[in-house]
Amino acid sequence: MSASGAVAPLARVVPGLRAVLLFGSTLSPATRKTTSIPDLIAIVDDVGAAAAAFHAGSMARRLACILPPVTFALREPDAAATLAKVNVISFASARAALARPDDLSLAGRLAKQTRLLYARDARARADAGALLAEATDVMAAATTLALPRVISLEEASRRCFALSYRAEPRPETAAQLAARYRAFADDYRARYGAQLASAARARGIDVVGDCLVDQRPAAVRARDAAALARLLFRSRVRALARWARQLFVYRGWLPYLAGKLRRVWAG
Repeated sequence: MSASGAVAPLARVVPGLRAVLLFGSTLSPATRKTTSIPDLIAIVDDVGAAAAAFHAGSMARRLACILPPVTFALREPDAAATLAKVNVISFASARAALARPDDLSLAGRLAKQTRLLYARDARARADAGALLAEATDVMAAATTLALPRVISLEEASRRCFALSYRAEPRPETAAQLAARYRAFADDYRARYGAQLASAARARGIDVVGDCLVDQRPAAVRARDAAALARLLFRSRVRALARWARQLFVYRGWLPYLAGKLRRVWAG
């Protein structure tokens, strides 16, 4: 089933569904495989109620509200196949996570290429768009914490895209990340370029033509680089905590993990 086709069963299952976003490798034929499972972000009114709709037990429902988003497997009733991986979060939690990012998990996902598959109303559509813009701001600001003295906006955009992969223990190779960037390179250059330039100026980095030129003292650069290292460390620790939680909330987590590793190792 296509990602768009997963929206109808998701809307039937999840109460208070406000918006659904598709992200990940299934967006492009260049990176999509026949065994790929669509990655969705479902923005809901109440995460606990959504968790119950996925038949999560009481402990799983409690865990769902910790370190959002929480991921569930969407399946048709009495079917074994997973239609989509659904990352469930509320608008309030998403805004809070982006306003003071303790990790780059959510911002990294939303700052990549996405497609709005469903919006309950005009306000939900506008709120989803605002989240995507804020996520791009977060990733651009984090990227400018540790750049070479001189770097082109093109290369900085590549680093901005790759940063979310550095924020989690990931199996993808450099070649696979490059392919994912190339699939939407024009869009990333357009989205990241202006935000990187703005974030650089705010940090005291000069924008000269299509390059960022950092003439700040070495001590300032070292302080910023240390701040990014701390942020990435927290991101990885929190990612591992989310993975541990998935043992309790994601049905079929072991076959999914094995399948993902096979797809990555196969290139």
